[in-house]
Amino acid sequence: MASVVVLPDQDSFDLALSVLRNSGSYLQTLPVPEFCHGLTLSAILTAGSLTSVLATLNHFGITISGAIPFRPFKRDIPQAGPPEGKWEHILGGLRLDMVRVSISDPMRLRIELSSSKPFGYLIPIIARMIRGGAYRPEVPVLIFEEKHRLVALSSQTIVISRADDFLDFWLLLRCSVDLICSAWERRLSIEPDRQPRQGIGATEIFKRLPGTDCGKCGGTSCMEFAVSLLTRKSSIDQCVPLAEPQMTRYRESLGWLMWTIGLNCQSESDGSRNVASSRVPISDIV
Repeated sequence: MASVVVLPDQDSFDLALSVLRNSGSYLQTLPVPEFCHGLTLSAILTAGSLTSVLATLNHFGITISGAIPFRPFKRDIPQAGPPEGKWEHILGGLRLDMVRVSISDPMRLRIELSSSKPFGYLIPIIARMIRGGAYRPEVPVLIFEEKHRLVALSSQTIVISRADDFLDFWLLLRCSVDLICSAWERRLSIEPDRQPRQGIGATEIFKRLPGTDCGKCGGTSCMEFAVSLLTRKSSIDQCVPLAEPQMTRYRESLGWLMWTIGLNCQSESDGSRNVASSRVPISDIV
């Protein structure tokens, strides 16, 4: 099976490509389409042993953003021009921090990016432009649904969850950047939204629970526990299976979601409060 190796920045990508070519690994590039040109990087597509590829990168001290199975695109690549240059004035640049299989839907992807310039001052404008979702003006952070996907925006991060494939990610990234640019253009004509809202329901919480219906939380099912978390009657610590080592990413994903929608569920020392995580050490994948 072919795999996609994603790098955080251009220097890392160029170095990884050079190292892998010199090692004799079979690889191609997965080029970014024109409509996303400049927003993000191409990726490395390899049909060889992923373990061998990652070991080679690790030997040269190259840290990656993620390595995932390649899935053929579900649609044709749209023919559209690159984004207007003003996005760089607003966001500076975008860095691919993490690419993983989505915890809430293992058939889809989760991608986290960070901008070199903060755009949190535009989130109250975006919140006025978008109906629904969950919004915390005091942070600020906005998370909203786009069909089956989730898009979360905070001061310097863009998180896209449950993208179908890389093409779907590229499309959502372009739409997110266009949305941010539109808010910037309209920042003097739109009244910022200062009213919080919690338009993300218990189903999103349930997707990040073990699904064992073990009853150790005191409820009869994981869905009941999800409702209890949403209504602030329970805390994550009451879910015993989530404390098991193999459930770490579920707990982190749930903690991130609940923090984003404004539910106090984690201790201050819990790293899952960060909307964007650091890059993925290769040792976590191999």
